[in-house]
Amino acid sequence: MYDTRVAEAVKGVDWLYHEATFDASEAEHAMAHGHSTAAQAAQIAQLAEAKNLIIGHFSQQYDDDNVLLRDAAAIFPNTHLADEGKKFVL
Repeated sequence: MYDTRVAEAVKGVDWLYHEATFDASEAEHAMAHGHSTAAQAAQIAQLAEAKNLIIGHFSQQYDDDNVLLRDAAAIFPNTHLADEGKKFVL
């Protein structure tokens, strides 16, 4: 769930993984169910001054996870999708 204290706890990390279950239009739904939107994940990465953001834990309601990537990347351009089997060089 969106909480700016997370940004304080991980300030300056190279890589941040944050769940991004819903798109921005579902912010109230996300909060009600203890989740975050992709935009909120990006805001945390921005506040944390992270170098990279990996978003995952996507709702099955999305046929294309790129809608979530677009939401996050509009705020934090260096955002990546956590696709099954995908590897990141740290």
